[in-house]
Amino acid sequence: MTSFSQRHKVLAAALATVFIGSGHANAKHANAKQANTKAEVEVDESVPITTFSQAYKAYTSSIKSGKYSPNDLAQVAKLTYQLGRAKFGPRHQNTFMLQQNLANAYLEAGEYKLSAANYESVIDYHEETQGDESQAYYFALLDIISLIYSANKAKKLSARELGISQFSRKKAIVKLFKVTDELVVKMPENSLMFRGHTVKTAVINQWTEKDNRLLNMAKKYNLDAKKNLGQDSSIYIESLAYVGKVYFGMQKYKDARCFFEQILALPQAQNNEINPIEIIAHAHLVSLYARKKETKNAIFHSQTIAKIKPWDPKQTPLYTVPATFPPANISRANKASVILTCDISMQGQPINIRITGSTDADFDKFALKCLRQWYFVPKFIHGAFAVVADVNLTIDFLRE
Repeated sequence: MTSFSQRHKVLAAALATVFIGSGHANAKHANAKQANTKAEVEVDESVPITTFSQAYKAYTSSIKSGKYSPNDLAQVAKLTYQLGRAKFGPRHQNTFMLQQNLANAYLEAGEYKLSAANYESVIDYHEETQGDESQAYYFALLDIISLIYSANKAKKLSARELGISQFSRKKAIVKLFKVTDELVVKMPENSLMFRGHTVKTAVINQWTEKDNRLLNMAKKYNLDAKKNLGQDSSIYIESLAYVGKVYFGMQKYKDARCFFEQILALPQAQNNEINPIEIIAHAHLVSLYARKKETKNAIFHSQTIAKIKPWDPKQTPLYTVPATFPPANISRANKASVILTCDISMQGQPINIRITGSTDADFDKFALKCLRQWYFVPKFIHGAFAVVADVNLTIDFLRE
């Protein structure tokens, strides 16, 4: 399975033999191995790009190198799409593949509304030509969900504000579940890929509905991985983590803990290599034990992360609690911000907490109470734990 961005790199490589230096296009029979070779070209930026072949060569070279400005890539993708549209025609399959590249480039550049308009055109084409339960529609839907997530995270833009209200977060993921089930029936040999992409997408988008659709799919993904790849495979271990994450999101903490502990009991987790899935398991166990006030266990897992992961001064907390508003007889304010400075102990807990700024003093003690419950990854250097001094944090209070 490949990630969102990797899918587009694979697509670009697969299409390179189709588009670069060819007199005709047949995307269905592109040879990805040859494409990788042909995509390795040097682009002379002093020569104006006037043909589709030149434009696509510049685009694939940028993608393959990974050394590009998102805004520059968007401009090259736009030119490639325009020249390709003129070459192949407005309703040709290749034209919509190029438009999908353009939508992805706009997404990387943070041009979310332009990205949405182009993704919408692509998915409408796939629905019209192949149906809304096709593989092409499925991957276009994954892209749209990723777009909505990114736009909301970066600029708080909703699907409606992007002009694609028919793909609101809930509607899109419900549709994704339906399309996934249909594709698994049609192509059972690819069930691992489809279920894996869907589970990851739903978890990333924090799907927390209490029905069992996501849980059932995550369990099937886990079974597919075990059956097809075996318990020693990284995909199987990853699938365990996703089942744990789904249980965690459903607040079924006992079940979640079982899956995360199962990961740590595997032989692969006993070596000294940095394993992202192992870190995920430890991080969730910190949260699970902190919720139960089992401080000793929470500290054990936070310190274990410190031993296997390099110290990051810009880390996010392993565990937080939401800030509690003062009672109405103290303050009726709907928002406030409290700036705090603290040290991070060798156990990963905030100590020596100081208020260094506040928009409303009535909120200060509630911010202090909140921060005391947090957990961080402690600093582990030269074989020993160390206190981290003067970490600055802001706790925002906002009544919805």
